[in-house]
Amino acid sequence: MRLYSIMNDFVSESDYITLDFFVKKYGVSKRTIQNDLSYLIQLSKDKGFYINFRRGYGYILEVNDFKKLKRFMDSLNSDGNMTNSQRIQAIGFYLVMSDAYVTMDQLAEEFNVSIATIKKEIKQTENLLMDFGLVLERRRHYGLHILCDDDKARDYVLSAYAEGNPYIVHSIHEGLQDFCKINSFLISQIEKNNFNINYAELKVVISQLEIITFYAMHKELSEYIVLKTNSKNVIHEISQNIKELIEGYYLVSLDKKSFELIQKVLLKNIRTKKPEIVFGNQLESDINDFLIEIDELYNTQFQKDESFKKSLITHVSLLIERLSKKISYQNLLIKEICARYPMIFNISIRFSEMLKTKYGVEVSQDEAGFIATHFAAHMEKERQMKMDRFTKIAVVCSSGGGSAYLIKMQIESLFKLAQVETFSFMNMVELESFHPDLIFTILPLEKEFSVPVIYIKELLGDLDLMQIKQVLQYENCDSFDLTETNNYLYSIFNKEFFQYKEETDYLKLIEDMALQIEMSGYGGDRYKEYVLQRENYMNTIYLNGICIAHPIELCANKNVVSVTVLKNPIVYQGKEARIVFMVSLKKEDTYIHKRITEKLFQFMNNEKSMQNILQHPTFENLLVTLKELDGGVS
Repeated sequence: MRLYSIMNDFVSESDYITLDFFVKKYGVSKRTIQNDLSYLIQLSKDKGFYINFRRGYGYILEVNDFKKLKRFMDSLNSDGNMTNSQRIQAIGFYLVMSDAYVTMDQLAEEFNVSIATIKKEIKQTENLLMDFGLVLERRRHYGLHILCDDDKARDYVLSAYAEGNPYIVHSIHEGLQDFCKINSFLISQIEKNNFNINYAELKVVISQLEIITFYAMHKELSEYIVLKTNSKNVIHEISQNIKELIEGYYLVSLDKKSFELIQKVLLKNIRTKKPEIVFGNQLESDINDFLIEIDELYNTQFQKDESFKKSLITHVSLLIERLSKKISYQNLLIKEICARYPMIFNISIRFSEMLKTKYGVEVSQDEAGFIATHFAAHMEKERQMKMDRFTKIAVVCSSGGGSAYLIKMQIESLFKLAQVETFSFMNMVELESFHPDLIFTILPLEKEFSVPVIYIKELLGDLDLMQIKQVLQYENCDSFDLTETNNYLYSIFNKEFFQYKEETDYLKLIEDMALQIEMSGYGGDRYKEYVLQRENYMNTIYLNGICIAHPIELCANKNVVSVTVLKNPIVYQGKEARIVFMVSLKKEDTYIHKRITEKLFQFMNNEKSMQNILQHPTFENLLVTLKELDGGVS
């Protein structure tokens, strides 16, 4: 947004800045800049700064809290770094929340883009709104206006807010100061009445309450009601208390539908503690058989973890009971779970299929995400246990002095239970008598050791430590060079599997890429089938148009990552695909899958890097860009 650029001008300039400077720089009217400055001045006292005006000189910034100012600047900057699809979504939000007609000029000023861009994107905005039953009305000399009822409008705002659109999140958070008071009251009511709710469910409830409140603050709602207080229904009473608290704190009136929405979201997401466990012995036996099969397939230890099994059985018992009554929960973390834990989500898909076969319940994608969190929690525990198997660790440096001590402190942060000692590379006798079960060294050792030896740099960065942790979390780790391991990750990308092309059919593109991998000998015989099976369950288009396609079961003969950069985005199931990565890995290399997805998750959250690839779509530029995310090109 333009506000971020204006604030940046103030921060960069130590002298007064005139109104004419802003008018000429941003090519907008004097009235528009005055409104922008008025808005910033109004906010300033709570954001760590003041904007002072002096006649004949202009405006100047005075900072009294740099931390608050930085947080404010970061929030403005996140608004300005929207992708095209996020801006389209934000334009829809702006139109939905506007009672009056909105002109193209107003939208161009609000989103700091040209009128040509707005005209180009308004059709896509119209299509997006239609998916929610919202009709965009165009009226000559007036502008644009949304024809809708409040229910559909709230659904649209909630959906966009849940996806984390930066413009919408910032607008709602700015409009709802101190909503934490409502949150605290809600939590106290849940605890007081001995109810239970998990974190994801709590986020759903709070998001709904925020949207209901924000919408009421900006719209004239009809059918205002005064509720009776003699109801014996606890959820009804909590809903009534929340309604009254919102109305009193934000000076709004909630209509009958708003109250019904509050009740509905509470009924759907909170429950009585200590519920009765159903399907006991049979369910336990079925889950146990499933875990034995998964452990054999992925070389994991789910079946041996009793606390994990108990937690999973309890969750699934309740899940089956809910699904049999057609009650399903929304999971706001589903996209991040899929993107960051692809192997775990694949296991959850298999688990869901087992429940469907044996218990006749259809597990939604959101519910599969909740199941995946149980498996992910166990995997984190399992990885830490594998780290803890190293109890005596040696650090070998040129002198055993300062640099060795620094590395020692860093290694101790990873291996909290281990004894870590430093040694000079000239003193192999002391090193040998220490009997280490793991060695870190900056130099080749003169003697052979029958334990893993990790060759490192004299100074380790955060990414180096993360990589050490990732590799050593696997049972059969061997000696390795940290730099070579980094290079190996990028060596999986192959120029023969890189393309820049025009395509309009998303599934055809996925099928063609999978077929190329299978026919080349990299993928196994059923590679394409497994990729399409995973894609048909739930598409792998994640944040900002990045797709990470992969088979539901690792089956490759050789490791490779295929990449297609699209000349124009493909819209599939309401999502926009811009760059497609397809991962093909051997079954024994599951740990590489996690490293690749973590790298691509980092990439998809960096709009600058993504735009660099879209503007310069070459294989060489892709590798350089990914390496730059490590903090430098090697």
